[in-house]
Amino acid sequence: MKILLVFKSDFMIVPIAVRTLSAVMKQAGYCVEIMDLKLEVKYSKKIRALNPDIIGFSVDSFTSAYFLKVNTKLKSQLRYFSIFGGPHPTLNPDIIYDKDIDAICVGEGEKALIELAEKMDANKDITGIKNLWVKQNGHIFKNEIRELVTDLDSLPVPDIEFLRKYKAYHRFTTYEIMTSRGCPYNCPYCINHFYRRLFAGKGKYVRRRSVDEVIDELKQAKSKLHPKTIFFVDEIFTLDKNWLAAFAPKYIQHIALPFEILTRIDDIDKETVVLLKEMGFAVARVGIETGNERLRFQLLKRKISNREIVEKMALLRANHLKTFGYNMLGLPDETIENAFETLELNAKCKITYPMTFMFHPFPNIDLTKYSLEKHYLNGNANHFDTLGNDCLIKTKDEKQIERLFYLFYVGVKLPFTIPLIKFLVKLQLNAIYFVIFHVMRAIIVLFIIRSPSIKTLVNYYSRKWYVAILNGICYTRNN
Repeated sequence: MKILLVFKSDFMIVPIAVRTLSAVMKQAGYCVEIMDLKLEVKYSKKIRALNPDIIGFSVDSFTSAYFLKVNTKLKSQLRYFSIFGGPHPTLNPDIIYDKDIDAICVGEGEKALIELAEKMDANKDITGIKNLWVKQNGHIFKNEIRELVTDLDSLPVPDIEFLRKYKAYHRFTTYEIMTSRGCPYNCPYCINHFYRRLFAGKGKYVRRRSVDEVIDELKQAKSKLHPKTIFFVDEIFTLDKNWLAAFAPKYIQHIALPFEILTRIDDIDKETVVLLKEMGFAVARVGIETGNERLRFQLLKRKISNREIVEKMALLRANHLKTFGYNMLGLPDETIENAFETLELNAKCKITYPMTFMFHPFPNIDLTKYSLEKHYLNGNANHFDTLGNDCLIKTKDEKQIERLFYLFYVGVKLPFTIPLIKFLVKLQLNAIYFVIFHVMRAIIVLFIIRSPSIKTLVNYYSRKWYVAILNGICYTRNN
């Protein structure tokens, strides 16, 4: 039986879940191929030549519409069993009602995919596989959730060999690794609170691999891929201080590469930062989300004060660490004045790279439900296939918030321009703002973050100039 796993990379980022599924299926003795449709010009021709029995699509809310079209196209050319997995089918299982989908996976896919392949191989009934919703003879079998994979060490190392497949990957010299699954917090804008409820009673939600297993994967990656940096993509890398204390000496001894992490403001302390610095800590990615404490406390359920954010960011700067500050604009209940508070807090913290997103209403999460109850969402909020820069929340300030989005980088890096920006957001100069946004983004990445792959980034941004200008002109004319 031949299995094809398909995904679409975002800036050459390969989902670790896809690599793990590949490793699991190969360990079980199956022939597995992985295909990144972002890098495939004639993917349908290659897939026809491969003629897989199962095609697994890794789908998030931004790629769901795209993969529905891909699957429909392929179904007209091939006979295969299509299964959609990833965050979107878990959040929105009603996607199973698409006529060309045979099954979806709700939750973790490793054991479910193995069972599916084994039963299809043996011509056995597949309608009762836990975690799967299966369509057969016009009926949909909605099966219960299985136990979570409690022992993460029981899973093989994610497929490293695949990262050699495309030359484009070779330009990116950061190896991404996940040492844990799950998050203990219930932020209403994140999918973790949804997952925690979905998996209630199915085992421990927050789990971590052993130190030795993580070191073993990093040794393999270092030997085969020769990365220059490591990115620990755990929800909160610093959550377990005892694990970190055991991990640090082995990382220093065997790996000793600069690395970046995701963490929380309230999980940062001087002792932890010092330990991480000894290991090679270089970049901290931290959620600020909003500069307005009322919105942060009440709406986002994050009991972190502006004062604490400023102090912790000062601690990171004092240790010569670069910071990525995650922010959201266009939140429910947000005004343009609140949005400028977010800008001013980032400027005060001297964030190296202020990463700003418009609030996106993922299916079935609490903040989406709140937005619907308050009648905040515009009609286009039901389209989850685009990570857009439009404010989806109905508010008198939405156009100004959209313009601030494009000028956010300028305000953070050049705080003296904030009074000017407060004036500019009232003007319909969107084409100019789009260009400014991409210029500032490129400058920050190339000269402040100093990406090791400058050529790749230049190529990436050069493709964006015309899109930015044309979109800006169209937007200005229509608004």
